[in-house]
Formats: sequence, structure tokens, C-alpha cells
Amino acid sequence: MNSITYSYNWNNKLDCLAFTTIRLRNDNKYFVGAIKECYLHKKYHSKVKIIAIKHFLLSDLNEFMAYIDTGYSREQTIAIIKKMYKNSNINWATKQLSFILQRKM
Repeated sequence: MNSITYSYNWNNKLDCLAFTTIRLRNDNKYFVGAIKECYLHKKYHSKVKIIAIKHFLLSDLNEFMAYIDTGYSREQTIAIIKKMYKNSNINWATKQLSFILQRKM
């Protein structure tokens, strides 16, 4: 079982039964049916099952996805994502992200 780590509880989503996360696309790690342990600030938070995944480019992020996941607008969320990966030298025109729906077990 792999883990999903969070450095911040965006939009207090980790307090909900089901919540989303936006991650760089990694089909080996994030796939429907995968069971994950979630950690917040390196402390165990919950066990989840991935229910659904939608892949997209950063330019295709919409207000719905942004507000549900972070609680911030599309523009603010794009800035947050770019800041999170600023040292990764990512070509955002081609690199896909995954909008992942998880449910606590």
C-alpha cells in the first residue's frame, strides 16, 4: 500500500468522507481501486480508496475543480500548483495532472 502525503489540508477536504487531490499523473501509483494511506504533516490521517480519476492539462483546470480541491479560484490554484513543482522543470503545456476522487474506508 502506498501513501498520499499532504502538507496542507486545502479547503479542509481531509475532514470529509470523500475528497479530491490534484497530482502529477502517475498511472502506476494512482489508479481506480488503489488503497492508500493518507498522511497530513507526516502523521497518519486516514485510509482511502481511489474511486475515480480524470486526467487533464493545467490549462484545462476549471473553477469547479479548483474550488473543490483547494478552496481557491482557478488562477490561484494554478499558481499554487506551479509553486509546488517549481523545482521540477515541468512543461505545463504537455504534462498531465490527475484529478483524483478518494473515499475514506
